[in-house]
Amino acid sequence: MNDAQNNPLQPDLQYRGFTASPLLGLAQGIAVYQNGVRINEPLGDAVNWDLMPQSAIQEISLGGGSNPLYGLNSLGGSLAIDMKDGFDFEGANLEVSTGSFGRRTSNIQFGGNDGQLAYYLNIEHFDEDGWRDNSESDALNIYASIGWRSDYTQINLNYQHGESELIGNGSSPIELIDLDRKAIFTGPDITENDMNMVSFDFSHEVSSSISFSGNIFHRENDTDSFNGDGTEFGICEFGGIDTLIEGIEEDDLEELGLDDDDICESQFGEVNDLEDFLNITAMNMGEDEEFEIEGFEADELSGTGILSDEAINNLSNRNQESTGADFQWTYLGNFFGYEGQLVVGGAYFNGESKFNSVLELAKIDPLTRLTTGLGTGTFVDEEATSISTQTESTSLYFSNILDLTDSVALTLSARGNITEVDLRDRSGERPELNGSHRFTRINPAIGLTWRYNENLNLYGSYSESSRAPTPIELACNEGVFDLAVQFAIEDGEDPDDVNLECRLPNAFLADPPLDDVVAKSFEIGSRGYINAMRYAAGFFNTANHDDILFQTTGRSTGLFANVDKTRRSGFEGSLSGQVQNFDWMVAYTHVQATFEDSFNVLSPNHDFADDEDEILVRSGDNIPGIPENQFKVLANYQPIDGLNLGIDIASYSDQHLRGDESNQLDEIDGYTVVNLRARYRITDNLEVFAKYTTFLTKSLKHSAC
Repeated sequence: MNDAQNNPLQPDLQYRGFTASPLLGLAQGIAVYQNGVRINEPLGDAVNWDLMPQSAIQEISLGGGSNPLYGLNSLGGSLAIDMKDGFDFEGANLEVSTGSFGRRTSNIQFGGNDGQLAYYLNIEHFDEDGWRDNSESDALNIYASIGWRSDYTQINLNYQHGESELIGNGSSPIELIDLDRKAIFTGPDITENDMNMVSFDFSHEVSSSISFSGNIFHRENDTDSFNGDGTEFGICEFGGIDTLIEGIEEDDLEELGLDDDDICESQFGEVNDLEDFLNITAMNMGEDEEFEIEGFEADELSGTGILSDEAINNLSNRNQESTGADFQWTYLGNFFGYEGQLVVGGAYFNGESKFNSVLELAKIDPLTRLTTGLGTGTFVDEEATSISTQTESTSLYFSNILDLTDSVALTLSARGNITEVDLRDRSGERPELNGSHRFTRINPAIGLTWRYNENLNLYGSYSESSRAPTPIELACNEGVFDLAVQFAIEDGEDPDDVNLECRLPNAFLADPPLDDVVAKSFEIGSRGYINAMRYAAGFFNTANHDDILFQTTGRSTGLFANVDKTRRSGFEGSLSGQVQNFDWMVAYTHVQATFEDSFNVLSPNHDFADDEDEILVRSGDNIPGIPENQFKVLANYQPIDGLNLGIDIASYSDQHLRGDESNQLDEIDGYTVVNLRARYRITDNLEVFAKYTTFLTKSLKHSAC
């Protein structure tokens, strides 16, 4: 896990080169379930980790590889999170802590049962100032569960509420970091979540060989985003009002031999208005340019303007509602002459989103680099978006485990998915956004396990999984250009004015189809014991067909496109053991993540981009953001009763920057994170603990308590 958004509650979770992230627009390849409920948000499959109360987690299970039984998005793995209930947790517990950067955490939990009826309540709070300037965050999570069980039946009603205000400012120029590591380039970057979820799960044993289980749920998450940024718009102040000069960017001014001072402070000589000044200057320079001042008539612009500090506020709101149900039936018996287990099930998911965004002109404080919170009240109409989306998915699945012999088991499984994605423009100004898409696919899997003896288990599998393009990907991809041009011609507008950009996550474009991503995975390995040491070792290979890649068009704008094929292959192994009061584990993972075809990709800020703002990606180039080597060590030691000492070491090799798909730039240095842990039980009811974390790279060191 890494804090890619510079916020501890907004991490990217990576496994085998696939990601589950809160970053809207990042390709998601891990399905995440909480008590059987899929919590990938419907708009972009993102996962909001800040809405997950960690102290209420009972168990986490990670399944590697493409597994069709876990449904859409399980390309690289599936994460199943089981929460506590009154049967798992009895009594009361209070925990408080404080640490570096003003971090304060607390949680309190209660639970109990009378053998049939159980209750559980968890309240968790997080607050910190952040290690960067103006980067404070806080989050409150509440989780409650009421359960009932008998000898054959168990039911649980669960409620969860989460609210957070997170600041995760973007990256800063290295020159600024050299002067002040805590400095931000522009800000603020605020995300506010307000989520409520209700779920009901049940299981019933009909007989010794027949049982069924399932769940139903409803989840609603309302997210507000405030992103302050610099801008390349030309902005002048006339009559005390910030004014947008449409079509003018820094590059335009340089070509005309001008700068902002020339535009805003010039008396324009004998020219009566700014528009004429720009056009005459362009003609004198031999440039075929026409400019207009948005929102003002020519006679209103004459006179002297005053240069303002250019900035923008990207303001957006997205409301996401998810409703679904899952039901499965299990039968133990004889199949084709073999003893085994058959699971048959079905699932329904409906995700609806409403997305609204505006772009407001603003000023920026040169000292704090923060934009004004209220802005100027001047908005760029062309950048506004109001859209609704609906993702509806229906699935049927089965899994049949057959005991071919006492030591060999065969697993056959498949899942059929029908997914429909609808997008509708709510503004009435963007008909090109309207569209409906349907994706259907049956994903199979086969696996074989051989238990050679008590200490050796061999396994092998082939599986397929898929994910449908998310609404944000369908509404923001390179095929939009033709459709947008068509609408421009029909409306009598100049097709050359069509803008092929998407300001994520603040705007959408039209929705020509993208293909769904299909992952095909092979895996082979062994698990068992060597003397008293437990080991696991395996090789994996996952090929993504029609993978979806985000291409930047500069700053925070970009679009999505299918890539014919990408591959993530490698090895993962672990060894663990215990000697008296000392237990340990070492693990190593090698991931070779590559593009498997050659293509051009947009990356205008790249040092080696051509005249079309493109770089050439060759087959075999590494996928950015994925370290090739990962090494981990964990150890715990109990020198005396009540005292536990521990150390965790996680080391990652160099990786390529996102945006450098051609691998032409220097890699980011590898890094190592070391956690030292201590815990001492003073009495049966009181325990104290401490943790020290140090972060190491080749070029810098950062520590925290």
